[in-house]
Amino acid sequence: MMRKNLGFVFVLALLVVACTEKDGVTISGTYENPLEDQLVKIELIMNNELTVVDSFQLDPSGAYNRTIKVTEPGFYRLNFYNRHVTNMILDQSDIQLVKDEKDPRGGYKVSGSKDMDYIYQLTALKQDFEKQSQALNSEFMNARNSGDMNLIEDIRSRFITMKAANDSKIKSAILQMDGSIAGILSTSFIDEENEFAFLDSLAQKYKNELPNSNYTKELIEKVEAYRKLAIGSPAPELSLPNPNGEIVSLSSFKGKYVMIDFWAAWCRPCRMENPNVVKVYNTYHDQGFEVLGVSLDRTKEAWVKAIAEDQLVWTQVSDLKYFESEAAQLYQINSIPATYLIGPDGTIIAKNLRGAELEAKLKEIFG
Repeated sequence: MMRKNLGFVFVLALLVVACTEKDGVTISGTYENPLEDQLVKIELIMNNELTVVDSFQLDPSGAYNRTIKVTEPGFYRLNFYNRHVTNMILDQSDIQLVKDEKDPRGGYKVSGSKDMDYIYQLTALKQDFEKQSQALNSEFMNARNSGDMNLIEDIRSRFITMKAANDSKIKSAILQMDGSIAGILSTSFIDEENEFAFLDSLAQKYKNELPNSNYTKELIEKVEAYRKLAIGSPAPELSLPNPNGEIVSLSSFKGKYVMIDFWAAWCRPCRMENPNVVKVYNTYHDQGFEVLGVSLDRTKEAWVKAIAEDQLVWTQVSDLKYFESEAAQLYQINSIPATYLIGPDGTIIAKNLRGAELEAKLKEIFG
């Protein structure tokens, strides 16, 4: 997936818990190969911004023992010279960092934390799903090379079933994280845009459990931003020129199923996905399926050349403004390929369907 530069993006891989009931939260451990005269930093993460709350040098052995004042449960990270970063929730226990023997990058983890148990549970689910996906992908490649269409369809069906089961396990685990901001931070483990109903219910849950938390407020703001583009909401109108300069509006497709396909000539994943879109378009177009391609290209030449090369026969529009495109801003597009499936009544019925999932959805609709 090609992404616009969004600045700082953090991944919930390691979290730590500490305490607010004493003078502060104590963080201790030993770092291998400390650097002389360089600082280790403890940084607060809030609203996608970093604030340094403490900095210190390690002693020659690499040992450290720091106490941080915490007024509310918060998300922090311990930054060792920008080499290793361990994310932390500072809440109700002093914590100790230990070497993560399973991390090939030589990172650190936390032992003996309820919140860490939550995160490790989700991490294990994610890793297990990735292993199963890799195995299915190998099967798929072999089936495709042999031309076994029945096996290909079976593999696609198994993947969709497997993904649904994994998503259900993750959401169930998040709902059990009562009173911990780990539940809010763990939304990174789900496809937030396609899980609006769950995200909305989670926000209501934390309004009751942690009403004064800045992380609850952040979650509520996120939900409200997603609400405009949630499944079941009316698709915002967009009107852009086609390659001939004629203005085409989304509303002109009302009465049909239409997929808004955000792509670009420079986007390799988009170009790789185009044959799949061509396939489903040819299969379901006569039954009322349309595609509205919205290009985030910068030049008309590259855009038109890619349309011809990939044999994209459906309607294409673009204002050639890259991610500053009016349509990209309207639909909150930060990475491509991205899709919105719109129903005949003009409401959003699915997002970011590609490959097997797109085929399955259209088969569900058209039979």
